[in-house]
Amino acid sequence: MSKNERIVFVLGAGFSAPANLPIQDRILQEMIRKPAEDILSYIPEPESTKFLKSYISVGIFLLQNYTAFDCIEYKDRFEELLLKCKYTKLEPGILSEDDKKNELLILREKIRECLEKSNISVSLEDVFTSFDKTYQSREFFHKYSSQYIDEIKESITRLFVYYFSKYCKNHTYDKGDYLEFFNFLKKHVPNAAIISTNWDVLTETYLEKYKINYDLSLNDEYFVQDGSYKPKSQKTIRVIKIHGSINWFRCLNCGKINIVSSNDCGNHLFDDESPEICKSCGEIRDTEILFQSQIITPTMMKSLNGQLYANLWSSARDALQNADHVIFVGYSLPIADFDFRYMLHQSISNNAKIDVILYHDDDPSQTDKLKLKDLLPEKRYHNLFAKNKIEFCYDGFGSYFMNKNILLS
Repeated sequence: MSKNERIVFVLGAGFSAPANLPIQDRILQEMIRKPAEDILSYIPEPESTKFLKSYISVGIFLLQNYTAFDCIEYKDRFEELLLKCKYTKLEPGILSEDDKKNELLILREKIRECLEKSNISVSLEDVFTSFDKTYQSREFFHKYSSQYIDEIKESITRLFVYYFSKYCKNHTYDKGDYLEFFNFLKKHVPNAAIISTNWDVLTETYLEKYKINYDLSLNDEYFVQDGSYKPKSQKTIRVIKIHGSINWFRCLNCGKINIVSSNDCGNHLFDDESPEICKSCGEIRDTEILFQSQIITPTMMKSLNGQLYANLWSSARDALQNADHVIFVGYSLPIADFDFRYMLHQSISNNAKIDVILYHDDDPSQTDKLKLKDLLPEKRYHNLFAKNKIEFCYDGFGSYFMNKNILLS
């Protein structure tokens, strides 16, 4: 492997596995997870009123539509509390701010208990596909209008951002697997590009830790930022997040993308003390939503419209077309990613070398059953890239890049 070789890394969910980030469907488990039994050692995560409202609205929706629970009592109580939350002055019958929050906390815990007892296991891909179908057809989903469905979808998306951000913030950024990967990557700057299907900010934070400049492949006219990365220097790698990022927020007033610090993105949407403020146009909203999270949610009807994703997917296509070597890290080539699969098939040259790094559970040698082998990623890779030379590694990416670093040293 030459240092002048043009390499594209394609990162899937498996790249985030060593950091114990929750996969998409585990977000529900995060909502349901019970606080630690040992109350003396448990330090609760501070939850804002904005967070509690999103949690409760999503919880009630899930209970009503994907469980047998009758939660009309909780729905009525929530609507009553929302009405009281509109008042700020203390009048007869109006709760204080602390009392309002305590009532929301009590209701939140009751809903969490109902979700736990229901053993809810609905796929979020099914939920979001229903949302998107309702939006596109402008039909009612059961008894809900498309406007209400949009509000629920935004609340779930904001919870995604919150939980992913919390895990990223707790990561120590010293895991051996990642150190091997970024040591290898540093040796190939600027002849490397990263295409990530993940929303998390692990990659950017490690790049900043290693002082590697990176460019997010966004058009300068469409975003503003804070943070420390320096795009477009001579020694810069492209980081192309084709499904968006948990720290990207589109201003509903001017349309620009606000990129916030990775440490702040979890609280950015749920801060009771500070209004939402756009760094570009200066719009301020205290109660109404100003920012829309820019992540493509799990759905069979992915929408890639808009300037943001046009820029990202064009940049990804360009990187793949010019690659001598494509290294897939923790990406199983799922059938549901048909748009990305199409791009990969159309863009990667037949002469490009392909390495696929997965884990032991994906290794077809672990089973003698032909039908099971055909369901594993290796079969999909061979079908899609029939003319390419493909090598598979099932020991995880830490082992793979450690060996590559030894060869390059």
